[in-house]
Amino acid sequence: MNIAIPRKHILSLAITMIVSGSVLAQENEVMINQTSVVGALEGNTAQVIQSGEIGYVAVVQFGILNESNVQQNGVWLEAYNFVNGQSNITNIEQLEDWHISFIDIVGDSNNAQTNQTGFYNTTEAVINGTDNNLASVQAGEFHQAFIDLSGNGNSVAIDQLGNSSWSKVDFFGNDNSFISFQTGDNHESGLFELNGDRNSFEAEQLGNANVGGAIGLIGNDNSFYIYQDGSSNVFIANNITGDNNLVDVMQNGNANQFLLDPLQGNQNLLLVEQNGDNNLVSIPAGLVGNDNQIDTLQTGNNNTAQLMTEGDFHNVQVQQIGDNNQSETLLIGYSNQGIIYSAGNDNSAVIVIDGQNNLVEGEQLGDSNIGEVAIIGVENEVIYFQAGNDNNLLITSDIPVNANNINIEQQGDINLVDILVAGNANTLDILQSGSGNFVAGDSGYFAIAGDNGQVAILQQGNDNLVLGGQYGSTNIMSVTQVGDYNTATVVQN
Repeated sequence: MNIAIPRKHILSLAITMIVSGSVLAQENEVMINQTSVVGALEGNTAQVIQSGEIGYVAVVQFGILNESNVQQNGVWLEAYNFVNGQSNITNIEQLEDWHISFIDIVGDSNNAQTNQTGFYNTTEAVINGTDNNLASVQAGEFHQAFIDLSGNGNSVAIDQLGNSSWSKVDFFGNDNSFISFQTGDNHESGLFELNGDRNSFEAEQLGNANVGGAIGLIGNDNSFYIYQDGSSNVFIANNITGDNNLVDVMQNGNANQFLLDPLQGNQNLLLVEQNGDNNLVSIPAGLVGNDNQIDTLQTGNNNTAQLMTEGDFHNVQVQQIGDNNQSETLLIGYSNQGIIYSAGNDNSAVIVIDGQNNLVEGEQLGDSNIGEVAIIGVENEVIYFQAGNDNNLLITSDIPVNANNINIEQQGDINLVDILVAGNANTLDILQSGSGNFVAGDSGYFAIAGDNGQVAILQQGNDNLVLGGQYGSTNIMSVTQVGDYNTATVVQN
């Protein structure tokens, strides 16, 4: 086997030797080439201990049952291990700063471990085979770990302790796992270009301004678990395709972001929990497919959730607890369910349903909240409840929609229901309990246009107002006001 050392490592070593002069004058080199003899009962063993500055170790092994162990202590030490065979074990330990470890394994049942301390360390590994596993520990700052696995039954565990480290793993195959643990700030960890089934990615990042990602993944029954504790952390999931995949994200802190664009397939489950202020969940291209589920929980203030699904039989739940939160949800398809819940003040929830036989359930608890439901389609059902004062609810349809059922209840004072719906056989039930409540519209009057519609309005309290009308034929309207100083002005045409 020819030793192919990455060009960037040779160049960096040469530059350092030139500019450092006598400061880094020492240069140690060890090159070991081992090949097993045909018919040999045991393989070869290589062990290297090197200390000093600007050191270089290269170990090449052929055959079976090979084992190598490299220990380096000093500044700017590099270790390269090339293995071709079966049941190989490779261990590289590097202490101090500016280290490079490079492992290239081809074969079966291989085990590779690296341990680096200090700063500006790099670990690279390329493994091609089955039943391989790699564990890498980097303690310090400005570390890099790049792992490329091709085969089945591989596993990777990377621990990076310090600041400004980066880990990246590429999988090809089935039943692979990547576990990443990072403490400190400005870390990046990602799983890229995965093509296979039953793979898992677990990332834990403790600190601030960390980034986790899963990019370009194709396969089924894959799982992604992400935990981020700190502020200004981001998790990015792009171009995920497959069925029965799980994405489970928890972020604790402020100004965190979860970005998904898109997840395509069927029976996928997305769980997002954010605790803190100014957090964002953004899924603009959404979940595309059937039988997918999104469950989002945000606790804190000034949080935003933007969700979209396209397909049938989706279940989307958005819960926001705190003040000044915003949610926007778009459901496109058949028999989808959207559940919106907010507890707090000055919250805004917008949901759009485009399709047939969809269900929207909204609940807002607190004051000065705004709810908006836009209906595009037929045979949809809307159930909305607001408790508090000075709440607004807007129900609209930009095009004629038919056979939709709308149920609204508001408890509190100075609440408003604004209705503008066109279409046939739509039903509307409104209950307001409190004083100074309104059922009206943008121009002062609510409007329901179409034939065979039904409207029932019940107001309990004082100083309540109903202004609006039905336009069409064979419509029914019932207005009941219980209390004093109430006004009802309705028109049927």
